[in-house]
Amino acid sequence: MAEQDGSKVGKRLSQKPAPEIIEQAYAAEVKEELASAFLHMTAVNKAHVVMLERQGIITREVARALLDAIYEIEKNGAGALELDPEREGLYYNYEHAVMERTGAHIGGQMHTGRSRNDLGATITRMQYRDVILALIEEVLRLRAVLLDKTEAYADVIMPGYTHLQPAQPLTLGHYLSAVESGLARDTSRLFGALQRTNLCPMGAAALAGTGFPIDREIVARLLGFDAPVMNTLDAVASRDYLLEALSSGAILGITLSRFAQDLYVWYSDEFGMIGFNDRVAGTSSIMPQKKNPVVLEYIKGRTVNVLGAFSAAMTGVHSSHYTNVIDANRECFRLADLGLEHLHSSVVLSRVALENITVREELMLDRCEGNFTTVTQLADTLVTTWGISFRQSHEVVGMVVRQAMEKGLRANAITAEMVRGAAREVLGIERDLDTEVLRQALDPRFNVQVRSHTGGPAPEEVRRMARLVRGRLERDHYSIDAMRDRIAEAQRELGKAVISIRA
Repeated sequence: MAEQDGSKVGKRLSQKPAPEIIEQAYAAEVKEELASAFLHMTAVNKAHVVMLERQGIITREVARALLDAIYEIEKNGAGALELDPEREGLYYNYEHAVMERTGAHIGGQMHTGRSRNDLGATITRMQYRDVILALIEEVLRLRAVLLDKTEAYADVIMPGYTHLQPAQPLTLGHYLSAVESGLARDTSRLFGALQRTNLCPMGAAALAGTGFPIDREIVARLLGFDAPVMNTLDAVASRDYLLEALSSGAILGITLSRFAQDLYVWYSDEFGMIGFNDRVAGTSSIMPQKKNPVVLEYIKGRTVNVLGAFSAAMTGVHSSHYTNVIDANRECFRLADLGLEHLHSSVVLSRVALENITVREELMLDRCEGNFTTVTQLADTLVTTWGISFRQSHEVVGMVVRQAMEKGLRANAITAEMVRGAAREVLGIERDLDTEVLRQALDPRFNVQVRSHTGGPAPEEVRRMARLVRGRLERDHYSIDAMRDRIAEAQRELGKAVISIRA
């Protein structure tokens, strides 16, 4: 049978791929790989050839010819690489380009001691290493802005809510510190995913390694990995690091969405506690008065995509075999790129929203003075001054609140006589209550100031937490910079090794 009638990638297959296979699978896949994997595949090819030469598996002359061809392909760029979907994916097209420049005898040696399986697994890890690094860096920028705003708003009194009902006074700085704490944990999870991503599958070949005397540590080091994946089957079968990245990303997305939802409610006309600069708002095509918080809607909407990507990936991997298979190792992660891209966008937009927020401080303080968020402190005060149990005090103050609401009174209009009367009715006791003590208990500023214990909303405690967290943020920046430096150093080492062989 003539060569052109059979497969272009091996003599095992006597027929060309079906046109439907080419159209529905290979054609789109090879273009996607070219856009996302060309530079990483080039780096892996270089590192593998350098290792083969150092181990004496190929001669220096062969290595020089291969690296010259790779250099020319890299110099011409991805756009110049001729793609033939009948060659299935990027790898065979890249190899074909090398063999066109060197001949099959030389070019065919580039694949010695490896498989598309470990090659593809390595490229995937390099791609998502880049994605996770960039995502962490953006989260660190958001956390820095949160800390700046935490300190700036440490004294700004606001109502805290449970069940979306007024609960107790906080400060806006305390709230923002809480969000930063959540993002710090999200960062830690992403660091864990990054650590488990940055391991090198090269040398695993198809699944059982190779009989050639390769050195897996050389390739791992030249590509900026911390170490090889230990087990060769695990190296090509595992994608749990990607599931971990998506899982961590999904949790981060939830943190961002909950933060945006709070701001969304606070921005509403009914709450009116915050505003946004016009540069992050939208308007209506029909209603002239509208100023819509579109930035928050984008944040909430885009975080959904990483949740969908995580769900799809988990479902796809769930029933797969623990080896290299297309469905579990590639297809079910097809949404991952979009999901993590949109998550990155949501982090950026969260930072921009926070940078453009305006705060109605007097209104928030007035809400606290009037909406009964201070009466828990009143109950605490009765425990201290009257020597009754908190449960008894809770019942007395509950009656006071009900009576005040029935009379249309604000919390700061509660009188000492109302408290004494409730005590008589509920507990059958007579107690005196100093008016100044009552006023202090119902003062939102005092409510916040007195809660100065670890993690409380007192301004000085909020500032102390912010100072402490800045140190943690600096350490996270250092970790990212250190990894960036290690990858850059690996690239320099690989470049020097290539130059040495090509010289």
